[in-house]
Amino acid sequence: MSDAWKNLDLQGEGLQSANLKLVQKMKKRKQAYSFLILFPLGLHRDYLNNPAGAWLYRTATVLCVLGLVFGYHIVAYVLLASMTVFALYDIRWIEDTVAAINKQLRIQSYKSKNTPTMPENFRGRYLDQGLEDYLQVKERERGGHVAPGTDPALNSRSRAPSFAEQEAMLKELAKSKSGRSSK
Repeated sequence: MSDAWKNLDLQGEGLQSANLKLVQKMKKRKQAYSFLILFPLGLHRDYLNNPAGAWLYRTATVLCVLGLVFGYHIVAYVLLASMTVFALYDIRWIEDTVAAINKQLRIQSYKSKNTPTMPENFRGRYLDQGLEDYLQVKERERGGHVAPGTDPALNSRSRAPSFAEQEAMLKELAKSKSGRSSK
């Protein structure tokens, strides 16, 4: 499906407008993974609303550089190795975090939507005013299944007439009507 709808804003307050705002706020996996390439800067953690994790990466990077500059090579390599292990862990962490953030954004978006007020005494499909007339009309309707033996159209039979029986009844009806109309 084309993404052209994301650029079309009808300036309404309906579902389309809510979806446009939601799409703009949602986090994208591609972008998070592209920031992960620069993991020593912690940009992927910043992008996914985890500033503490981002600053841990930055602090470890600064300590690693200082260790290399001042001759603490073993400490620097251990820090670099541990940052790499955490970056590998972050591959899976990104998936879970993007899903959780986007779910939370969807919930906020749809719950915060302003809905118009309902009419007074609204109960779903009808208003309470004129309810008695509505119920009387519904009582007169004969929709749905009728218990066996209670429908006068079936002549108190326990089953519906077969196709052959229906044909015979139609022939009798036609004969009785033609007999009446000829008189």
